[in-house]
Amino acid sequence: MNKDKKGFLLSSETLKIIVAVICIVFLVYLLVALYYSFTGEEKIKQAESSLKDIVMKEINRIADGGEYNEQGIHVPNPSDWFIFSFVGDKKKPNLCTGQNCICICEEVFPDWFDWQIKRCDEKGSCNVLPTLKEFEKIKIEKNGIDISIKNVDGSIEIKKNGS
Repeated sequence: MNKDKKGFLLSSETLKIIVAVICIVFLVYLLVALYYSFTGEEKIKQAESSLKDIVMKEINRIADGGEYNEQGIHVPNPSDWFIFSFVGDKKKPNLCTGQNCICICEEVFPDWFDWQIKRCDEKGSCNVLPTLKEFEKIKIEKNGIDISIKNVDGSIEIKKNGS
């Protein structure tokens, strides 16, 4: 009889430990999901601000044919995101409505099934720019990135400074 009680206590304690571990794992997952949700929203706001307030403002100034036809600017954030061009007949994010556009969004690796386009639609910022020339993606580093914007015969060229 005493031996059976020990076996019963052992199995009930084991069950409690397993339930406790499952609860702790779930709570950790919930906290991580909340953290990434808040930081993800912050990075989207940073991308919108960088694209509209810095990049597009300078592009519009250069495209107007003012005094300068080339300008270097600093794009400060969001770090580890990329500046993409969607030009020509290639598939584009819905935000571009079938026109050439520039986007700041996270890179998807590997880019199968047009995942990059979906990512830019869902978690990124895009602006239509009909005169944009295609360029290689540009990574925004931890301290930002310096890019050059140039008006060449009415078309906008963008490149990473030093490349």
